[in-house]
Amino acid sequence: MSLKQSVSEVQMKQHYMLVIAAGLLVSASSFAKVNDVPKGALVVRYGAANTDANYASQDGYPGTLQNVSALCSKANSGVDQAKVEALIKTDTGRSKDLKQAGGTNASTLINKNATVSTDPQPGNPNHCIISNIELKNIKGAWQMFALK
Repeated sequence: MSLKQSVSEVQMKQHYMLVIAAGLLVSASSFAKVNDVPKGALVVRYGAANTDANYASQDGYPGTLQNVSALCSKANSGVDQAKVEALIKTDTGRSKDLKQAGGTNASTLINKNATVSTDPQPGNPNHCIISNIELKNIKGAWQMFALK
């Protein structure tokens, strides 16, 4: 084996190791993002959250939904009218025409194989997204509340 061939093999091994390391870093950062909403956090979805129509414009409809917009509390919380309304008040850009919203705990969605991750937006610091959940599983997750 020549020295030139040996150097080439070392370079290929280094390149291969760099590709693996980059993949691990991407996986680790994705994993951290997926798991950043506490399981007991209150999650709120505007509108008739238990209907097909509420998700018709979502990625993956009518199968496995991705990037479903919601609000998430930052800590463990129960699901009741006062807590739902308090979380909604943190969204300064919400339409006042919305007459109802669904509330659930993140664990309800996570237990149905969903991922729930934070996605703060200007004027909406508690915005989050729900992904990897089948339409049939997300529809029944919500307790409905009338909005004032």
